[in-house]
Amino acid sequence: MFSILAILTRNELLGFLRSKSSLFWAMGFPVLLLTVMLMAFGQRGSLGTVKVEFVEGGAQESADLRCEAAIRQAFAGADPVKAEFSTVSSPATVAANTVRIVFPAGAGPLQVHYDFKGALAVRAAARVVEIAAVRCAAAEHGIVSADLVQFKDAASGAKAFDYGQFFTTGILVIVLMSLGIMSTALSIASLREHNALKIYACFPVPKLVFLASVLLSRVVMMLVSVGTLLLVARFGFGIDISLWSMQTLRAVPVILLGGAMLLCVGILLASRTSSVKETELLCHLIHYPALFFGNLTIPLNDAPAWIRHVLSVVPINQFVSVLRQVMLEGASLTSLWLPLLTMAGWTALFMTAATLMFRWHKR
Repeated sequence: MFSILAILTRNELLGFLRSKSSLFWAMGFPVLLLTVMLMAFGQRGSLGTVKVEFVEGGAQESADLRCEAAIRQAFAGADPVKAEFSTVSSPATVAANTVRIVFPAGAGPLQVHYDFKGALAVRAAARVVEIAAVRCAAAEHGIVSADLVQFKDAASGAKAFDYGQFFTTGILVIVLMSLGIMSTALSIASLREHNALKIYACFPVPKLVFLASVLLSRVVMMLVSVGTLLLVARFGFGIDISLWSMQTLRAVPVILLGGAMLLCVGILLASRTSSVKETELLCHLIHYPALFFGNLTIPLNDAPAWIRHVLSVVPINQFVSVLRQVMLEGASLTSLWLPLLTMAGWTALFMTAATLMFRWHKR
């Protein structure tokens, strides 16, 4: 029995390693998706990076130099936009993603040139410049800004939101969804459509042994894919994820349990279908809603409360929620026993249903 399981698992793994498309979707696509998301949204609390240009020759007087220093200092704070500074002459037009600052030659106002309908980061940067300039003007009249307005941190103690960490964990679950639901279901459906599963029935191979080999081989693939994604995220993009810590070690059983749960979903979807097209339709009905409503790459913090309550019982949402609490917030597994038990229950339910419903032949 165990020798049959080992042979089937080995064959599954060899088939995966020989398939260029499988390797791409398991290791290449997650890195590509992470790159695109980070380019679009940045990482820790940042809307992006804006070019801030000081017009050459404008800052001649000491007051102008102090204002320029104040503007530079304003972007060094906690504002959710970053700046790349440069000094330029005054060309005819202002480039996209750029804020240009022109100091007055006399007593006129400071001029801030930017696209009023441009990106959100550009408009936010213009407001940062405005606040810094007002503070500078107040200081020139002997008014200290702290005497007028004081900012007090009313933080709740929660960790600052980090897009890089959010995207990495979300894309990690997307990878497991792709391998566990789409790839697994379509692979089984293809074997059945081409009557290749009849061979297993003729040996005979018990259904549970065949399904166990699929689970074992795909779990190994998942671990390789997850490891590749985390290594690229940490060392390629500098995302603050500690790979060699207790938090990450505690996340391993969560990843294994979540991956097994998704694999059982994929097996269940393909347990009785007679064609690849039919299975593909079922997979899409599960996969795409999960992408948009799974809190994977689109934060659902601002969704209506009733929607959040409904989605909180969905297995994929439970998986990514537990993963982030353990991997990013340092929560212990014992404190999350209820959602982990719920995930284990979903896994057992899906696997039992898949085993009972699974068939070797077409209709």
